[in-house]
Amino acid sequence: MLSSELSRRRFVSALPLTVLATPAVLSGCDAEAEGGPEAAPLPILQGQARGPGFIGPLTEAEAAAVAASSMAHEIAALNGQGYPCSEMILLAALRRFDLPENHLDAAAVFGGGAGKRDLCGLLTGGLMAIGLGAGSKYSGRAEVHRVGRLASDAYWDWWVSRGDVHCMGYGTAHESSEEFVRMCQRTAVQLETVMTEVVGV
Repeated sequence: MLSSELSRRRFVSALPLTVLATPAVLSGCDAEAEGGPEAAPLPILQGQARGPGFIGPLTEAEAAAVAASSMAHEIAALNGQGYPCSEMILLAALRRFDLPENHLDAAAVFGGGAGKRDLCGLLTGGLMAIGLGAGSKYSGRAEVHRVGRLASDAYWDWWVSRGDVHCMGYGTAHESSEEFVRMCQRTAVQLETVMTEVVGV
């Protein structure tokens, strides 16, 4: 039988770094060391503990950006058509930037956080779109990697400034169709901006 101390270590070592680095977890470690674990609640992975989040009505600025974005219109139209979120964002980008759709299947297994409630499919599908966009624009691998990294960093930084990177599907506020579409549209606007301004497609 494993001791409770060993079990706790194994549990903590299995957590994603994004969870371990949150202030609630760090303060929880301190509280436990001081004998008061109840003083530090665990972070809510599927909620929006930091940043403006992805749910809720669009702000006036967001609504204007969505109205001007062909990708935002495309991704909303794809909702309910049988595509997981990873395919939705990738397909919207491929159509917006006139890129071949023959690699769409690469995103098929990334919906639902790779089916594991891990990295959100809108995040991973967007990263794929950035890679394909950079590959279509630049011929040298070094330049594809350099520009792709700049763009993926910009997309990632925007994402984590809003909230959690994990799948926010069933059982969360994102489960409603309206909230999901707004999340998709917010993401599409940002990805379109990154691909236009950083990748240059």
